[in-house]
Amino acid sequence: MQTAKNRIIETSRRDFKVNKLLFVITNLVLFMNFIMQMSIRKFITHYIESETNYYEGYAIAYVCIAAIALCAVFTVFTLFRELFSKPHADLAYSLPVGAKERFFSKLLTLLKLHILPVIFWNIIQFISTIITTDLSLKILSRYAAVLFLTELSTCLFVDLVVILCLVCCGRLAEVIYTAVIITACEAILPRCIVLSSISIFSTRGSDDIEIITDKWFAWSAFPAYLMDNGYSNALVLMLMGSSLLSAALICLLYFIYKKRDGRATGKPFVFTAFREIVLILGIVTVTTYVLSDPDNIVLLPVVLLSYLLIRIFSAKSTLTIAKFVKWIAVFAVYMIMIFAFNFISYLCDGFAGKPDLSVLTDYDDVWVWVQTDEDIMTYTSSYKNPEGRKTLTKEQAEQLTDIYIKALDSREKSFSDYIDCLKNRNLAGNFASITLYTRNSDDIYSDNNSIIDVIDIDVRLTKNSTEQVAEEIKALDFISPEQISYLETKEYYD
Repeated sequence: MQTAKNRIIETSRRDFKVNKLLFVITNLVLFMNFIMQMSIRKFITHYIESETNYYEGYAIAYVCIAAIALCAVFTVFTLFRELFSKPHADLAYSLPVGAKERFFSKLLTLLKLHILPVIFWNIIQFISTIITTDLSLKILSRYAAVLFLTELSTCLFVDLVVILCLVCCGRLAEVIYTAVIITACEAILPRCIVLSSISIFSTRGSDDIEIITDKWFAWSAFPAYLMDNGYSNALVLMLMGSSLLSAALICLLYFIYKKRDGRATGKPFVFTAFREIVLILGIVTVTTYVLSDPDNIVLLPVVLLSYLLIRIFSAKSTLTIAKFVKWIAVFAVYMIMIFAFNFISYLCDGFAGKPDLSVLTDYDDVWVWVQTDEDIMTYTSSYKNPEGRKTLTKEQAEQLTDIYIKALDSREKSFSDYIDCLKNRNLAGNFASITLYTRNSDDIYSDNNSIIDVIDIDVRLTKNSTEQVAEEIKALDFISPEQISYLETKEYYD
């Protein structure tokens, strides 16, 4: 009598034979990718050990990775076709095979048909690159690791999303559009939240936060985006983590798969919770995107229409006025919750808190910008400093930042100001901004004097408050009048 393990292996072997054409197509795509990559003799523009490695063939890499991922989609559709096709469902569920054996035999077949060819052709490309170039093994290894892991993490993430949608949906149409929604939303939602609810209201510079959201692309269908920033050990580790996470979640989908009834094939959604999650994900993503850029407000009626269409097409019973009103009410609740969170973020200054002044040193390079509707005042610590320094001391920098913190604490908040923030997200109007670069010496132009840390404060104020900040800055004893550039017009900057 065969064990479950042997039955999984035997079923996988049989499925592999049936789907050999997919194996051939995948290998042909990978072979073309190999040829194009090897034909680009400028794929490595410079590899100086002190510099970030840089890849020039992004456009081709993107296309090739997309083609490889598309092979994954077709492979998964073919292996799990009983989940959306009644004839295949009748056959699959009539066989004396349990859910566990059926699921993991398909994963093993997917490994053979798609994942192993990706690994094989990347090994071939690595060896070929070593033979055809005189670059060091360390450099080539990092290049090969990033390219391979980018392909692998993309494929595994796509496999994860498509299998999830296949398990939770019973019709091909729902599988396709839910997979598209999840893939797109998962990639851009973190950045949309940052731009709409953190950076727009934060008094602190949001560059670090936005860099973190960019790293989110490592676990998405678009990790190739990160190759634009060159190669690093950190990127390799992120891509490895992404691949392992996707692989683990694919295996865990078994627990959802085994709960699925074979009679669910043909139904729009097998699990109601999945439909709600997809709807919420789409609504939150589009709404936060609109909040980050109100010029795209036309998308809100579009998302409402899309929401209603999904509700209508997935309805199990006849459409009634009461049911339609209920759907509208649920949509309204979702929108109220999103806007409430956004308004709370405004009240809490983007949840960023006060700037950390403990990072200040005795050598702080400062850039100040104070702007009203008519005037702009700028100040730099390195220009005609009364003490002959190019930087400010820690005490001087604290005096300067205290002016901003005091202005922040005295700022009055209101719903009208909140709306104004949304309309003028680029700090147009009246605001005060300060950037401090902490250094290890006064010689800011020395190659050995690197920036240790950065403090960035942006404060939206009334015109009177902005003018008061400007006067307090000019009153500091370590600032001479010559250091202040006070322009009577904004035309120079517009």
